[in-house]
Amino acid sequence: MDQNISVTTLFFSFAADRMNAREVSVPLPKGSTLGQLIAEHLLPRLGSESQDWLFSVNQEWASKDRILHDGDEVAVIPPVSGG
Repeated sequence: MDQNISVTTLFFSFAADRMNAREVSVPLPKGSTLGQLIAEHLLPRLGSESQDWLFSVNQEWASKDRILHDGDEVAVIPPVSGG
């Protein structure tokens, strides 16, 4: 029985520039949370300020305690300004 899952992570705006990708597949242990994905896989490249960005799972806003499942789609949405 496989104890790992894979989630697709999408990056928008300057997050895509920092990751040098718009989309990556991330392998995680079964039972991982969004917070674990952020801390272990995203913070090193996105920077500590990314902890305060918005995240969605399967196109719904999600808190960091959200448990991820195989095939989930996580979107990383940094703050943007416009005028």
